[in-house]
Amino acid sequence: MTDLYPYQRAGVAWLAQQKTALLADEMGLGKTAQAIMAAAEIGAHRIGVVCPASLRLNWRREFDRWWPDWIERPLLYVESYDKVARHCWREPNFDLLIIDEAHYAKTPTAARTKALYGKSADGSGLVSKAKRTWLLTGTPAPNNPAELWTHLRALRPEIVTGANGKPAAYWSFVKRYCHTFDNGFGLQIGKGRRLDELKKIIAPFILRRTKAEVLKDLPEVRFDVLPLDGIVAGNMLEADHLVAMFEHDERLALKVLREEGVDGLRKIASHVATLRRLTAMAKVPALIEWIEGFLESGEKLVVFAHHRDVIEALSEALMTANFGVVWITGDTPQVFRQANVDLFQNGPLCKVFIGQLQAAGTGLTLTAASTVLLAEQSWVPAENVQAAARVHRIGQKNACQVWSAVLAGSIDEQVGAALTRKMNDLVQLFGSV
Repeated sequence: MTDLYPYQRAGVAWLAQQKTALLADEMGLGKTAQAIMAAAEIGAHRIGVVCPASLRLNWRREFDRWWPDWIERPLLYVESYDKVARHCWREPNFDLLIIDEAHYAKTPTAARTKALYGKSADGSGLVSKAKRTWLLTGTPAPNNPAELWTHLRALRPEIVTGANGKPAAYWSFVKRYCHTFDNGFGLQIGKGRRLDELKKIIAPFILRRTKAEVLKDLPEVRFDVLPLDGIVAGNMLEADHLVAMFEHDERLALKVLREEGVDGLRKIASHVATLRRLTAMAKVPALIEWIEGFLESGEKLVVFAHHRDVIEALSEALMTANFGVVWITGDTPQVFRQANVDLFQNGPLCKVFIGQLQAAGTGLTLTAASTVLLAEQSWVPAENVQAAARVHRIGQKNACQVWSAVLAGSIDEQVGAALTRKMNDLVQLFGSV
């Protein structure tokens, strides 16, 4: 197993020994890579992956990246939770079923949970067709311990038995491991209790490592590409002349990238403005889905973008979803700039900072987060590294992860990969720029 950190190699070995398991490493510690390498380790030939819709292409690319060359490639089936809930797989007999962001299946009454685990989470759903099932999530119980019940009941019923020796029903599990109260509209679930007991019970099923625990294994900052499904950019065009302009710009950018590399792109940036704006907007729905999933971890996030349309769409969606958001663009008055930074740094309810690359990519300290999402990248690699340095600076206690979100299957993906290589080279040569 090459290109894995020591804790990841340990995770691969642990997964390979499990028929059912939950890998719960914190976000950014490489659960996908560990699952793929472990799948190769056990010789899985027919593999199903259930994941959020925006990550389907990312999973296929991660298999291309991590599956060992010397092992026959598996038959890979990747589908979203929504499609799985509609029973999209006619022959779902897998050597291995991987359920990514498994907390999506925490609600017993949800259609996707029933499709995966059966109507009563009794293991009669899709998981019954797989020889092995591995769950991946950095937030196995985002709100309370009750959210573990569906996974345990379906996959390890023997460790959640009641007094009668049979698998505990949902409310029996809730009442044992959570405080409950009546708010006048019915019984509500509060914080956990008997957590030491529960931790001991679930220990054989769950492996979790935090960034703090594996910090010695990690580089200070990592840059990686995040391919996302998006709206087909052509669907956003309203006239034939815009279609022609978009296609012309794409051909031009590809030609320059091929002949001159990343350095040539900045020379034509002003000539392909339509291409860049439409490509950025095409990513917005997938960006929102990814950000909302990330925020389930409880961590804060710094997002950078270039176009005002993108910043407004992201901030509006996240505010509607009741996530605390602040932003800085070129129009933000100086007096509000520092106030927004302070709110993000010190406000427990403020989870997202969105900055315009040119207006917020230098000078600010945003160490309350250790993850950066480049919703759009500057075509000058050093500017992206400077933006990442808003979190990777004095006061940061964690290793930092920088994701470059790209529109899968477009020029954006090729440019993003080239820029990311350049950014990693800059950091390796000079440290944080």
